[in-house]
Amino acid sequence: MSKLASLTANGKHLNVYWVLLIAMTLLSAAIAERAEPSLLITIVIAAMIVIKARLVIDHFMELKSASPYIYHMMNAYFYLFPLIAVLSWLFPETLAEWTSLGP
Repeated sequence: MSKLASLTANGKHLNVYWVLLIAMTLLSAAIAERAEPSLLITIVIAAMIVIKARLVIDHFMELKSASPYIYHMMNAYFYLFPLIAVLSWLFPETLAEWTSLGP
């Protein structure tokens, strides 16, 4: 039996994913604390959000076996949210204008 198959059979793969999620969280916190704000940093953090969301959705929430509607809605949310973060970096004035209440 391969190493990956034995990890999956024992449920230990979740420990690997958990450690990966913690490491990515600590890395993104370190980047946020030390890096100068830039488009590259925003894209890196947005990519981490997508990767972490996919790990949680697929392995911890077990939505792969849920209704396809729920699965796709959750995926869409976690792709849309980072995209909005990147767009707000690229077009802050336009987004502020679109979302303002006054004339």
